Amino acid sequence: MEVGEPLTSAEGSYPDGPRPDGRGSVITRVFFVLFCLEIGLVLILLPWTFFWDRNYFFSLTPQLDEFWLSTYLRGGVSGVGIINLWIGLTEAWSMWR
Repeated sequence: MEVGEPLTSAEGSYPDGPRPDGRGSVITRVFFVLFCLEIGLVLILLPWTFFWDRNYFFSLTPQLDEFWLSTYLRGGVSGVGIINLWIGLTEAWSMWR
C-alpha cells in the first residue's frame, strides 16, 4: 500500500479496525455499565448518610453548612445518581438485546 492510497475493505475492516456497528468491545461496555451503576448508587445513597454530615471538606467552610446540609442539594446529588443509574441500566439493556 502506498501513501495516499485509499484503504480497501479487507485492510480496514473488523476485527483490526473499529466495529462496523460503532459500538465498543463487550468488556468495555460491561465496565461502563458497572461504573455507571456503582456511581449511581453512591450518589443516590451518600447524601443521606452520616458520611455526608461529617465530611472534612464541608468543615473547611463552616459558613456554608446550611448549603451543604440542604435537602435541595442532597436531592440534586441524588438526582444525578438516578441519571447515572438510568444510563447504566439502559446500556445494560441494549447489550442484552
